[in-house]
Amino acid sequence: MPEVLELIALSGSLRAGSYNTALLRALPELAPATLRFTLRTIAGIPVYNGDDEDAHGLPDAVVTLRTAIRQSDGLVIATPEYNNGVPGPLKNALDWCSRPPEPHGLDGVPTAILGASDGVIGTARSQHALRQTLVALNAPTFTLPQVLVGRAQTKVDAAGRLIDESTRSFMKGWLLEVERWMRRFPKSERLP
Repeated sequence: MPEVLELIALSGSLRAGSYNTALLRALPELAPATLRFTLRTIAGIPVYNGDDEDAHGLPDAVVTLRTAIRQSDGLVIATPEYNNGVPGPLKNALDWCSRPPEPHGLDGVPTAILGASDGVIGTARSQHALRQTLVALNAPTFTLPQVLVGRAQTKVDAAGRLIDESTRSFMKGWLLEVERWMRRFPKSERLP
C-alpha cells in the first residue's frame, strides 16, 4: 500500500455553518485510506499590514498555518465565492503565508480547490481567481475535474453533513484523482 499523504484542509469561510467547511469535514469519509486530512482555520489571522510585519514579524496564527502547510504533503482549499471572487479573509491568509522567510508557506505545495455556494454555478469564479493567486505563489494547482457545488443548501443538512449522494460520489472520484496528481510532488523535493 502507498504511503499515506498528510493533507491540510483549509476553509475560506469563517462561518460556523459554512457549506465549504462541510465539504472539508466530509473528505475523510470519502477519501481513500491513503489520504489523511487535518482541518485548519484562518480565524485569528489579522489583516495584512506591512508596517505590523516590519515591527512584529509574522503573527503566531500565520506561523502556525504556514508551518503546517509546508510540512504537509499537500493542501486542499474550500473557497466560498463573495462578489464573484475569493473571500477577503482567505486571500489575506494566503498573502500572509507568502511572506518571507523563504521558502514561503505555499511555495511548491500541491494544492487542490473545491467550493460550495447557494448559487447555481458553485464557486466557479472564485476558484478561477484563487488559481491566479496560487500560480503567483508557485503552488502547483490541480485542474480537472473541478468540484463546483451549487445550491449547497440542498446538499448539506442542518448539522453540516454533506448528504447529497451524487456530490459525495463525485468527490470520491475527485479525491482519487487529487491523490494521483499530488503524488507527483513529493514533499522531500521541496523541503529545505
